[in-house]
This record gives sequence, structure tokens and C-alpha cells, in this order.
Amino acid sequence: MKTRVITGSLLALFFIPLFIFGGFPLEIVLTILTIVATFEMGRLFKLKKYVIGIIAAYSGLFFILFLGYFDDADIFAEMIIALVIFTIIIGALLSVFDDEFKTSDMGLMLVAILYPSVGFASIGFLTRISVYNIGFLFLITTMTDIFAYIVGVNFGKTRLAVKISPKKSVEGSIGGTVFAVIFTMIYVWGFKMDSIANIELNIGISIGLIIFLSVIGQIGDLVASKFKRDFGVKDYSNIFPGHGGVMDRFDSVIFAGMVLVFISEVVGLL
Repeated sequence: MKTRVITGSLLALFFIPLFIFGGFPLEIVLTILTIVATFEMGRLFKLKKYVIGIIAAYSGLFFILFLGYFDDADIFAEMIIALVIFTIIIGALLSVFDDEFKTSDMGLMLVAILYPSVGFASIGFLTRISVYNIGFLFLITTMTDIFAYIVGVNFGKTRLAVKISPKKSVEGSIGGTVFAVIFTMIYVWGFKMDSIANIELNIGISIGLIIFLSVIGQIGDLVASKFKRDFGVKDYSNIFPGHGGVMDRFDSVIFAGMVLVFISEVVGLL
């Protein structure tokens, strides 16, 4: 627990200024996180080493291309479509020219690339619009994670998802969401936020969105845990002592980030 707290504090000290000032340093860090997360996913799925190398390299390349279009939602979406098409083409070629590459590996390769790439690209997209957006998102997922653990340890009795993550409880989940609402609403009021991307905020919409994203973040955590359980590993890697790998640490926020971008773009079309 002590190691987890120390690592979490150091990560906060590193990332908070990075998100506040943004720019090129943040984009480089997001690119590195994308490459590492893609590598972790590829290794988890037991893809061949050269395949992992290929997907990690070109996920980083595509992310760098994404950087130029973070402010243009239409081109941003087109880049994601191009990423999907290119991945399918690469997978098809590998399935033909490598007898050990199964057609089912194409699906795993697609997930290994899209999940981290689109997830971290969503964070970059939200940050380009306003640094307050990313503070909003991270505060929800972080407070949910911290207080779900605290409430769960002290009051948790009803298991939430026994087969996926036995230690998580319904009480912890609810407690995490309640505290996420409290802290994030203080943040919204403190910075006088009136919108998140294309979503106009009032008290009702703010609370509803926080609750929704808190739940979505927890689902993202469970999805990442489900991957690990299905493939028989404890952590994606051990880059962050006490926290595991990039996917272990950022699983909630990238999933919630993707959903928030999706909602924002749908609202923008209305």
C-alpha cells in the first residue's frame, strides 16, 4: 500500500503540471504511453514478438499523425477509421504470409492497437479543447478509484464482480461515485466551468455526467481486469511500482475519455 501511495503521488506530481501546460511535452508523453500500452496489450494477447513490435511502432506513428488533427473532430474521426483499415490490412497480410499467425489474432491485434491509441488520443483531444476538461475527467476517475477502495475496505460486503475482480464491492463502487461527485462539483464550481467540450453544463447535467463517467470508468477498470483474467496475468507490466503497467494505471480514464468524446460529438451534431 505504501509503495502504491508513493508511486501515485509521484505520478500526480509529474502529470498535473504536464496537463496544465500541455503542448509538445504532453503530446510526446501521450505518444510514449500509447506505444507502451500497445506493447502491453500485444504481450498480454501472446502475439508474436515481431507482431508486437509492428503494432507498437505504427500505433505510435498513427498517434503522432493524430496530434495534428486534435482540433478537428471530422479529420480526427477519419484518422481513426484509417487506423482500423490499416490494421485489418496488416493483419490480413500476416495471416497469409505467416502460417503461425491465426486469423483470430487479427481481432486481438485490432484491440491491442485501437484501445490504447483511441483512448490516449481522446485524452489529447479533450486537453486541446481545454485543460479544464482533462482535470474534470481525471478527477472523476481518480476520486472514484481512491474512495471506492477506501469505502470498499471499510464497508464493502456485497461483491460487485466476483469472477473478474473479487475485491471490488457494490458499496465501494457507490462510495467512489459519491465522492467523485462531491470533489468534481467543487472543481466545476471553483473554476466556473460552463461546458465540457460540446456539453453545456448546469448543476443537473454536471452531476449526471459525473455519475455516468464514474460508472463508465469503473467499467473500464473491469474490462481491463477481464482481459488480464482471461489471459492469466496479474498486471500488464510493472512499470509503475504498486500500480502495474500503463494499462493498469490508465484503464479507467482512457475508457471514460473515449465515452466522453463520443457523447460530446453526438451533442455537437444535435
